[in-house]
Amino acid sequence: MDLLDRYLAAVAALLPKAQREDIVAELRDILLTQMEEKEAELGRPLDAREREAVLKAFGHPIAVAGRFGTPRALIGPELYPFYAFGVKALLVVAAVASAIPVVIGALTDPGGAGGGFARFLSSFLATGLTMIGAATVLGAGIERGWIPLGGAADWRVADLPRLDALAPRRRGLPRKGPRQRRFEALLEVILTALFILWWTGLVPAPWASHVANSDMVLRPAPIWAALYWPLLAWAGVQLASSLIGLLRPGWVRARAALEVVCGLAGLALAVVLWRAGRLVVVGLEGAGGSNADGVAGLQTALDLSFHLTATVMIAVLTIKIAVELWRLFRGAGPAPA
Repeated sequence: MDLLDRYLAAVAALLPKAQREDIVAELRDILLTQMEEKEAELGRPLDAREREAVLKAFGHPIAVAGRFGTPRALIGPELYPFYAFGVKALLVVAAVASAIPVVIGALTDPGGAGGGFARFLSSFLATGLTMIGAATVLGAGIERGWIPLGGAADWRVADLPRLDALAPRRRGLPRKGPRQRRFEALLEVILTALFILWWTGLVPAPWASHVANSDMVLRPAPIWAALYWPLLAWAGVQLASSLIGLLRPGWVRARAALEVVCGLAGLALAVVLWRAGRLVVVGLEGAGGSNADGVAGLQTALDLSFHLTATVMIAVLTIKIAVELWRLFRGAGPAPA
């Protein structure tokens, strides 16, 4: 057995039986052609060392069997984008599923909230790794044909979502169109005006102060009386900023300056509310005291939820201030219509 036969035999041992003969015949033709071209280049037959060099340059038998045999990838390149998308979605589901019991536990038992992050992390890792493992097994089964897709692989271009109306881009970042910016400004004007009307007592609140199916009532905490005029002034500046965005969208710096003022004022108000700790006082209608435990539990849950909300508000307003300061100093104008 010469070098070529030994080489092909080593490759054949790694190939599936059903394709072995055809692949070996194809490889023999390829290698003989390369050797003949090398002989024509040198003008003489190849010696054993030169024939071995041609075979070595073609590749190790294991690598050649991998190129010409059945694909051995766990998740192939065609299926991998779907696999990666599915894994990301499953990780989001795992995060939400792990966070829900932690949040509920923190609301119902504030004393045990200290270990919430550790419980979330432990649950997320266990759930996420399990979901990734299941997705990998499913993808490997589809890759090898063990799990038939049937009609699941059928799709039509007409069923794809309409993405041609995406906002124009500048420097790789999405930008809002003029209509979208004006619509958002109009929405801000309406919401801010409604808040001012409610805050000044011109329109009644759209919610009831009584807790459903109980004798408990919710009353505003004393902090709101102290913040009456600051909140009204903040709403007035916000209304002016929204009106500029609606009526004069080209006044970018003017609106950015007002938004910075609103952001700083909102940040200060959020800090004051966070320090106050109690925004709503839970009480009982009348002089009854039979539901004292329920009042205490609801009060604790509301205080904790308001603390979390105020913390999120502080983070969001800080980011907003940074963005508006960048717009103020850069003076970036709106995209052309």
